[in-house]
Amino acid sequence: MKLAVLNLKGGTGKTTSAVFLAAGLATDGPTLLIDADPQGSALSWSEAAGGFEFPVVALPVRDLHKRVPQLAGGYKHLVVDTPPGDAGIVRSALLAADLALLPIPPSLMDLDRLMPTLELLSEVEPMNPVRVLVLLTRVRRNTRSARAAREALAELGMPVMETEVPLKEVYASAFGLPVERLFEYEYAVRELLGVEVPR
Repeated sequence: MKLAVLNLKGGTGKTTSAVFLAAGLATDGPTLLIDADPQGSALSWSEAAGGFEFPVVALPVRDLHKRVPQLAGGYKHLVVDTPPGDAGIVRSALLAADLALLPIPPSLMDLDRLMPTLELLSEVEPMNPVRVLVLLTRVRRNTRSARAAREALAELGMPVMETEVPLKEVYASAFGLPVERLFEYEYAVRELLGVEVPR
């Protein structure tokens, strides 16, 4: 699986999702996490944690799709963490991927700011028709916002994963620590791999 984690809006949980999903996919086979964000948050996280169980490389470039074939050898899964706002890098990540995952909190502001990302997906589709999934992140339990977001995304024709990542301190404070437990991301990984998700 070549998975691009993307959303042109910042603050949606891209890096957290990329790191936890890479950790989960690494249990299924050799996995490489590519940090394509010039801010280098995923790589910094790995270094602060003393390394992950999977390698992380920094490659914030706009010809990423040309370099991925050389990097992919020996890996079953690639996960690309993309930056906010840099359409050139995100476009290249999409050209390298077979699956695009859009983390998005269920807020009106985040839904409103989704359009540039959808336009970029439409632009890339003729060159590389990737499968697209939305992952709701920072979901507050027992609120209507997640249900309303699902309805709004369905109206846009966007497939939303069954798994939701709740707003939890464990994710807010995870940066710089080893990924020892996947929490809700375990279900997200199972869903991505097509494995039955126990509830």
